[in-house]
Amino acid sequence: MGSRADRFGKGALRRLAIPANVLAHGFTGSVLLTISAQPAVAQTAPDILGPETIIVTAQRRPERPEDVPIFLTALSGEDLDRKQATDMASLGKVVPSLVMTRSGAFTQPFLRGVGKRSTLGVENSVATYLDGVYLASSISALLDLRGVERVEVLNGPQGTLFGRNTTGGVIQVVTRNPTPDASGETELSAGSYGYVRADVYATGGNDRVAGNLAVSLSRNGGYGTNVFTGKKDQGRVDHSIVGRSKWVWQLSEPVKVTLAGDYQNIDQDFTQLPVKGFEPVGEPRVVGFRSSDQNGLNRYRFRYGGASARADAEIGNLLFTGLSAARWMHARYGTDLDLGPVLLLEGVPSAKQRQLSQEFQLRSGDSSRIRWIAGLYYIHIDEEYDPTAFLYGGSYSARLGGRLRQDLFDTGDVDSYAAYGQATWPIGRRTEVTTGLRYTIEHRTVRARGQQLFDNAPFVRPIPGLPLLDADPLRSSDTFREPTWRVSLDRHFSSALMAYVSMSRGFQSGGWNLQTPQNPAFDPERLDAFEGGVKYADRSGRFSANASAFYYDYSQLQVSAFTPLGSMTTNATSAYVHGLDVQLDARPNAATGLTVAAQFLHARFGRFPNATCTDYSANAVAPFPPISCDASGNRLPFAPRFKFNAGADHDFSFGSFGSLGLTGNLAYNSGYFSEADNVVRQKAFVTLDASVEWKPPGRGPSVRLWARNLTDAHYFDSLATFPTTGVLQRPAAPHQFGVSVSSTF
Repeated sequence: MGSRADRFGKGALRRLAIPANVLAHGFTGSVLLTISAQPAVAQTAPDILGPETIIVTAQRRPERPEDVPIFLTALSGEDLDRKQATDMASLGKVVPSLVMTRSGAFTQPFLRGVGKRSTLGVENSVATYLDGVYLASSISALLDLRGVERVEVLNGPQGTLFGRNTTGGVIQVVTRNPTPDASGETELSAGSYGYVRADVYATGGNDRVAGNLAVSLSRNGGYGTNVFTGKKDQGRVDHSIVGRSKWVWQLSEPVKVTLAGDYQNIDQDFTQLPVKGFEPVGEPRVVGFRSSDQNGLNRYRFRYGGASARADAEIGNLLFTGLSAARWMHARYGTDLDLGPVLLLEGVPSAKQRQLSQEFQLRSGDSSRIRWIAGLYYIHIDEEYDPTAFLYGGSYSARLGGRLRQDLFDTGDVDSYAAYGQATWPIGRRTEVTTGLRYTIEHRTVRARGQQLFDNAPFVRPIPGLPLLDADPLRSSDTFREPTWRVSLDRHFSSALMAYVSMSRGFQSGGWNLQTPQNPAFDPERLDAFEGGVKYADRSGRFSANASAFYYDYSQLQVSAFTPLGSMTTNATSAYVHGLDVQLDARPNAATGLTVAAQFLHARFGRFPNATCTDYSANAVAPFPPISCDASGNRLPFAPRFKFNAGADHDFSFGSFGSLGLTGNLAYNSGYFSEADNVVRQKAFVTLDASVEWKPPGRGPSVRLWARNLTDAHYFDSLATFPTTGVLQRPAAPHQFGVSVSSTF
C-alpha cells in the first residue's frame, strides 16, 4: 500500500436545486456494490516513474502520457499557474490544437477546427469533464483552473470511453486530492485595472477520512470606457466566487468513497463592440477596440455548481467504480445588440439547466495481461429559457411593424443511455491492439411557445411557428441511436519510443436549438478520424517529443449561426480536416524547462450549399440581412491554419538568500474566420506572458511579479455576426501587470 496521501482519491457534496433522491439512489447502489467487495485483497498500483511525471486517465486508467495512443496535452496545476493559464478561456495559449472562444454566455472550445456555437439544446463538440463528470452546460464550462491538480486535452473523437458530444475531443479537469496531513496555502494578488484576488486552500484528516477546501474571490476593473455612461466598465468583473471541496472516506482496505462539490458565481460586464469596417445599425459615436457608446446593460450573472459521489472498490482481481453526479446552472444576462446609444435591439435571456448522471465501470486489475474496461452510463438533462426576451425600439421597431418585445419560453429534455467496452491486448512483446465499442440511445424532447408585443393592433401576436403563451405548447421529440468505436495499434520500439495508428468515430445526436425551436430538428453529426503518431520520452525524463498526423471525414456537421429570431442550427453535408501536431518538452537540467508546440491545420467544408450567411454590402435592402449562400470549400470557423506556443522557465538559486524563478510563454495564432461565409476574420496575433518569482530558502512568503499580454495584442474573446445589427466582438484583455504574495502552512 502507498503513503497516507496516496490512499485518498477524488471528490465534496453540495446542496443542489435538483431532486436529491435520484443522486442518492445511484450512490447507494455504488456503495452496496463496494461493500460486497470488502473481502478482496488489495492490489499494488504499478510503479509509474518519479514525482515530476504527470499521470493521465485518457483511457480511464492511470498511464504515462507517452504510453497512450492518443495525441494529448497534459498540464499540471503548477504548469498552469506558472504559465498563467488559470481559466478555461486561457487554455488556448498553452494547447496548440485548442481555440477557446465565447458567444455571449456560452464557452466554446474548438479542437483541430472541430467545435460549434453552442446554446441550450446544442452542446459543444468538445466535451468538458470535471473529476470524471460531464458538464452538459457550456455556460458552466467557464471554469476557474487556479489550484487544480491537472488538465488533460485529448484530441480527436473519444466516443468509446467518453461517449456523446466528444466529436472533437475532451478536456478533462482534475481537482486536487485531499491529504491526511494538515497543510494549506494562501495567495493574495493585485494588478492593473483594479485586479484583486485572494485564494485559500486547506487540507487535512487522518488515515480514514480526509478533506480539502479551496476558495477564491476576485474582481477586476474595466478596460474600456462607455461614453454613454462615462463609466470604465468594458470587461469589468464585479465579483467571481469559486469554491471546491473533496472528502475521501476509506471504508476499508479495498473500498473508498469520495464526495466532491464545486460552486462558481460570476457577475461581469460583457460589452460587445463593433468590428472596424462593419458599421453597426446603432451608429455609436465612438468606434474603438475597447471603447463603447451603449445605453443597454451588458451584465452577465452566472451561478453554477455540482456534487458527485464516487465509490471505488477491488473485487478480486477487478476494479469497480460507481459515479453519481448532479449539476445545475442559472444564468441571466443582457446584451445591447445594436451597439449604439439608443434602444433599437436588446436581448435579455434567462437560462437554466439541471443534469443528473450515473455511471458504473468494471475494469481489469493492474496485473491482468489483457487490460479492459466495461461500463454503463445514463444522463438526464433538463434545460430552459425562462424566457429569452428581445426588446425593440426606434427605427428598428418601426421596420418590424411596431414590434416592441418578443418573449420565448421553451424547455428541452434529454435522456441518454449507453453501454461501452474497450480492451487492449498484447501481440508479442512490444505490440498492442486496442478495440472499443459504445452504443448510445438518446431521446430528446422540446416544448415551446411565445409571443410578440406590438404598438398597434393586434397588440399580442405569436412568434412565427409557435403558439401563444395561453395555448398548448409546440411539442417535438425524436430518438437517436448510434454506435461509436475505436481501433488502435501501437508498438514500443524501445522503452522510450512508441508509434501508433488509430481509427475512431465520434457522434453527436440531433435535436433542436432552443433559441429557434420551431425550426426542424437538425441531424446527428459523425466524424471518422484516422491518425498516426509517434511518442518519445527518454528514460531520464529530461526530453519528450510527440507528433501526430490526422485526417477527419466529417459528415452532417452541425453549424450554428445567428438570425433575427436567435441562434439557428443546420447541417453541412461534409467537411474534411487534416493536419499535423507537434509537441516538444525538454528539461536540460533541474533548473531549466522548455516547451515548444505547434499545429498545422487544413479544415474546409466539403459541401455546404445551404449555409446561413449575411449580406455585408452597403446597398443591401436592410443592414446586414441574412441570406442563404453556398459555403462549399470555405474554411471552417475558428480553425487557424497555424498555431504555435513556446514556453521557458529557469530557477536561479542564491543559497541562503532563496531562489528566483523566471517564466515566459509565447503564443501565436495565424487567425481564423468566425462564420461559414468566410467574411469576418480575426487577424493573426501574438501574446507574451511572463513572471519572476522569489522564494525564500525555507518557510515564508514568496513574491511573484507577473505580466500578461505584454505585446498588448488586439484579438477577440468573442466574434460573431448578428444579422440586421452588425458584427459583434468582445476584446481580450490588454496588457496587465501585477504582484502575488503566497505562503504555505
